[in-house]
Amino acid sequence: MTDLAFLLEIGAEEIPDWMIAPALEDLRGSFQRLAADKSLAGDNLMIDVDGTPRRLVLRARNLRPRQPDREEWLLGPPRAAAFQDGRPTPAAEGFARKMGVSVSELEVRETPRGDYLACRRIIAGRPTSEILAEALPELILGIHFPKTMYWTGKGGPRFIRPIRWLVALLGDEIVPFELAGVRSGNYTRGHRLLGSDRVQVTIETYADELRRNYVLVSAEERRRRIENHIAQLLEGSDLRLRPDRALLDTLVYLTEYPTPILGRFDPEYLSLPEEILVTVMRHHQKYFSVE
Repeated sequence: MTDLAFLLEIGAEEIPDWMIAPALEDLRGSFQRLAADKSLAGDNLMIDVDGTPRRLVLRARNLRPRQPDREEWLLGPPRAAAFQDGRPTPAAEGFARKMGVSVSELEVRETPRGDYLACRRIIAGRPTSEILAEALPELILGIHFPKTMYWTGKGGPRFIRPIRWLVALLGDEIVPFELAGVRSGNYTRGHRLLGSDRVQVTIETYADELRRNYVLVSAEERRRRIENHIAQLLEGSDLRLRPDRALLDTLVYLTEYPTPILGRFDPEYLSLPEEILVTVMRHHQKYFSVE
């Protein structure tokens, strides 16, 4: 069977910018462990994570459609208690009935405690969609944040911010589950002000549909947009940007569709020392400074 792609989007109220990147790495690690523990990883499993203030996104490729079948040995009575004078004892016959086989189909297995009668059983692998549907609620709520909140009442689910929508797709199918009263589906939301509140997606169309609704899912794409648009704004002018890598990192995760603009202050407000002006602009307004 062909390996499948998987998309998970956790839509929420605005998440603090400095919490997004660590949460995404925690989500990546948790999903990787789940895939390994449940034998869901196909050849060359690839997991990518990305996020904006309103969404945490995980995309995986090369997941098996179902777990492989596995072999299990169930132990019965000790060999010494299973046969007497070469004939099966009631203990052996009872174990065979329990396993639904004849005594002749049982085998003797060597264990650290001695030889035991045993029955080999093949356990069919479960569909990956079924396993994910069971595991995802706990996996999502297990993402580590410095603090969390509840919004459905005390004792309800806790997360960094209220969860408003969930996208979960395995191949072309929805992975069905419910968390905090929200059911998973194939509808996301665009930019809060500029985009649609209901955007249908597939794994293949996800990023493009959001881009059409003024959301750039990729943090690196948002970073390039900020840098390129600033360069365009200043091109041909006598202004020079004061580089600020930390502020750029903040703005990447503070926006879904960043659009730089060039503003000016009345000169009478610029009489304070440069250090004070720059500090106030970067810390309180999240502005880059130009000179």
